Amino acid sequence: MAASGSSKSTPSKSAQERREAQREALRQQRQNELRRQRTVRTVVIAVIVVVALAIATGLGVLIYRSAQPEGPVAVPQSMSEDQPYLTFGAPEDSGKPVLEMHLDFMCPICGQFEEINGKDVQKMVDDEEVTLHLVPRRLLDSASTTGDYSTRTAAAMVAVYEEDPDQAMAFMQLLFANQPAENSAGLTDDQIWAYAKEAGASEDVKATIDAKTYQPWVRKVAEPYAKDKTEGTPYVEIDGTQFQDWVTPGALREAVLAAGGKSAASDAGGASDAGQG
Repeated sequence: MAASGSSKSTPSKSAQERREAQREALRQQRQNELRRQRTVRTVVIAVIVVVALAIATGLGVLIYRSAQPEGPVAVPQSMSEDQPYLTFGAPEDSGKPVLEMHLDFMCPICGQFEEINGKDVQKMVDDEEVTLHLVPRRLLDSASTTGDYSTRTAAAMVAVYEEDPDQAMAFMQLLFANQPAENSAGLTDDQIWAYAKEAGASEDVKATIDAKTYQPWVRKVAEPYAKDKTEGTPYVEIDGTQFQDWVTPGALREAVLAAGGKSAASDAGGASDAGQG
């Protein structure tokens, strides 16, 4: 009997080991990606320094003007001028936990974050278990051959959000489901619009995307705010504290519910409720 029991426990142990190996591989991949993003950021800073020197000598004025959008920073009507994130789920004054996520639509690790946690995030938003602050990043513009893919998709996200936050969540999921490879041109503007339309956006949103209305907000409001907190993506906070175990399926929602005084087991009507009449 002892030998039989031992043989039954072996597969379970192997499955656990495989899961641990998968989680460790994801953690290692994320660390490699963060190192790569820091390298990219260093290069971008060096380029900025060169441009600044050119401006100082009178040679960089035209470069600067062509690289930066002109005019005031436009924001959706539901947002204050200095609000650096899009808000979903429970109202700000609801007392629910605040989940803050920084995502770049070119970032492959952000794609993995969406694959692991996307359904849980959607459920938390739909059920108003959380107040979600979403910061769309332009960190990896330099990882697209057009030099602006992250900015274009982030601004499109804001345009869809202005019309309907529910559509914005669906649009985000479509962008990650069809995420282009790093160092490619990324999706074209027409392809980006096609996914916005698939999410339910109207022609008014297309006009806003085509006009690049929210690119200044991405550059001048969201990105500086995000850079003050982190050099890489994805970045996740729960009530102001960084959360790093998002690679474990279900861990993010469990942590959010715990912050609100609940648990996934009790939320699902677990054993603790079964004996109550």
